[in-house]
Amino acid sequence: MPRRLFTTLALLPLLLALAPAAARADDASDELFKAWQAFLAVKSFRAEIVLIEPNRLVTQLEFQAPDRYRVSIPDGPTTVVIGDSGYMQIGGRTMKLPMAMDSLTAQYRDEAFLRKLQDGMVVEDLGDDSLDGEPVRKYRYVQAVAPPSTLPGAPAAAAGAGEATTVAWVSARTGLILKLDVTSQQGDQPTRSEIRYSDFNSSAIRILPPE
Repeated sequence: MPRRLFTTLALLPLLLALAPAAARADDASDELFKAWQAFLAVKSFRAEIVLIEPNRLVTQLEFQAPDRYRVSIPDGPTTVVIGDSGYMQIGGRTMKLPMAMDSLTAQYRDEAFLRKLQDGMVVEDLGDDSLDGEPVRKYRYVQAVAPPSTLPGAPAAAAGAGEATTVAWVSARTGLILKLDVTSQQGDQPTRSEIRYSDFNSSAIRILPPE
């Protein structure tokens, strides 16, 4: 399996885990908790994940509730995850991945699991701003993240423990997360990713098993 696919799939649960989680009961934490609840309730969305450091990589992600994902890399493979089944499409061929996929994604859309990530997390209200002309509220939080071991051969940086600082842009109109900017240190390797969310609850997002 291509190394880029290993990297993308290994980073996917980490990126989903960095979506705003529940925190302590101050105003900033409460607002962030509400944003997470709204995010957890959406039926579908699209996201563009740009890995800026250490090497630029753009990944397109689509989600359809409750457990369907499509991960696409330009000029690379497309991976479809449906429940615990995964499929890779590349070069006009489709192959079923010989591993359970639900552990990569399901626990990061479970509110009870996300509550476990709140220990030691500090949430800072950065005030009002705008994103592409839409009024937003910005928050910054530092989170200890220990991604699970995922795929055989996955890069060590994706499978090791680390700490991440995230800036979140939350829509003042919908309360949904529109953008995350995530910086982290995985071992000796600094990383930075930008995630842009769109098309919440779009009926046009349909993820079917490959034929």
